[in-house]
Amino acid sequence: MLDRLSVRGLGIIDEVELEFAGGFGVLTGETGAGKSLLVESLKLLGGQRAQTDMVRTGDDRLVVEGVFANQPGAGLAGLLDELGIEADDVLVLRREVSTSGRNRCWINNVTVTAAALQRAAPHLLAIHGQHEQYGLADGDVQRQLVDDFGGHDEFRERTQSAFATWRERADELDRLRLAQSTRRERLDAIAFQLQEIAAADPGVGEDDELRRRRLVLRHSARISELCGSLMERLSDAETAVVDELARGSREIDEMIECGLPLEDAATRLTQSRLQVEEVVREVQGLSDDADRDPDELDAVESRLHLLEKLMLKYGSSLDEVLAHRDALDAERAELVSVEERVEEAAAAAGRSLDAYDRAARALDTARREAGSEFAKAVSEVLGQLAMAGTRLEFRWQPRVDAASPLSRDGHSVVFGADGGEECVLLIAANPGEEPRPMARIASGGELSRVHLALPTVLRQRRAETGLTLLFDEVDSGLGGATAAALAELLAQLAAVDQVLVVTHLPQVAARADGHFRVEKVVDRGRAMTRVVALQASERETEVARMLAGDEVTESAREHARVLLGAR
Repeated sequence: MLDRLSVRGLGIIDEVELEFAGGFGVLTGETGAGKSLLVESLKLLGGQRAQTDMVRTGDDRLVVEGVFANQPGAGLAGLLDELGIEADDVLVLRREVSTSGRNRCWINNVTVTAAALQRAAPHLLAIHGQHEQYGLADGDVQRQLVDDFGGHDEFRERTQSAFATWRERADELDRLRLAQSTRRERLDAIAFQLQEIAAADPGVGEDDELRRRRLVLRHSARISELCGSLMERLSDAETAVVDELARGSREIDEMIECGLPLEDAATRLTQSRLQVEEVVREVQGLSDDADRDPDELDAVESRLHLLEKLMLKYGSSLDEVLAHRDALDAERAELVSVEERVEEAAAAAGRSLDAYDRAARALDTARREAGSEFAKAVSEVLGQLAMAGTRLEFRWQPRVDAASPLSRDGHSVVFGADGGEECVLLIAANPGEEPRPMARIASGGELSRVHLALPTVLRQRRAETGLTLLFDEVDSGLGGATAAALAELLAQLAAVDQVLVVTHLPQVAARADGHFRVEKVVDRGRAMTRVVALQASERETEVARMLAGDEVTESAREHARVLLGAR
């Protein structure tokens, strides 16, 4: 139940705070006063998409906060646990939208996403607006209503899962059939590429080794010069390092014999001589390697050019060329066996389509049964709204499509994740008439009553209580005895849930337990919305205004007193 609603910086609302009681509450006021903005504020708390132009001119952000008395059912409790929010007696939803486009949401001071608000909202409030009436012409909306009534979640999940499986296998079959149709051309292309790579016979890391060798060959003269100079200093000259180190070792050995403790020094000097000798051998070997065959550099350049051509065609590195070769081998093996694989994929797709059809038929059957029961229940509610004798029918029918692989009763039919039948809501508003599509024949008043009856029946199917039901001008086109019947129905709903109604009907306003008047005032040259909780005498005046217009007569006041007294 909504205990308090605070709105700041939304449209012409500067700052408004409303405190609600349980039961039946109404909001009334002239058109343009800001009633719709209060509805928008609750939609924002429900996770609706926010626009920056909703922010009041001159403000940097809008802020909406709703405080709900929390009696979480299993669904909401599970969501709060998932979000890491501790369940409490009070649930506070808050949302800020800034002119910069920043959008922030909280539940009990824990930052959440707008998607989390969307998931929490159905456990707290349900908003039924006048614009939603026109959505009733949409077959998808009608089908969803039946599913909500019948509790078809499990049927739908099975159907959606089966459809996803079929879709995956059908896509694989399409891929293989495409491969089959281009198989010969592709095999020829693969053979050419593999032959080109095989002719070059590249080795792992070969390009790097060739580049190193090319560098050596290009500088062979300088390398030979440097090696000769180094060898001269280390081993060939009269004062060569190796000879001098050997002479030093002999002298240290003699000093040891004379009693000096130079054993460690002798060892280190010997190691140094051995290391220098190793350097001499290594340099000598590399010097010999650098003495090239005059044709070797051309051979290396030619080999690198060949490998680089492969890399331009098949990968940015030799490793990628080799990986491409392996992929071609795998693709060739797959294409060679494509005939067999097409048969296997076709059989798998056929089995998954059969499984889908079984799941979809079970869903279709459940929908037909629920639709019949739902239509009967809605007709009974319409009887309370001066539409006795009205008959509703949810008609289910497949849509033929010759290209569809799914066949029913000898016809190929359209199918999808939501089943294989389309829904059409028909209505016969008067006895003796044939039911026809509601969108084409229902008057505004009839549409309003059907739109109210549908959620009324759906609400009766839900076990949880204490929801906030907001009806936004769903009384369009109603008046007189029908308006009084509507008010009574809303009062019955308020015995279980909190009901808030934006209305222009005095009969509805008079029947409510609580009454707020929404008005537009001008303060220092700026329009703003003000909301006043009306007391007894003020309610009489407001109901009289709704009856008579701006000029309230004593007759209107008397009529208002009668309506208020009939509560």
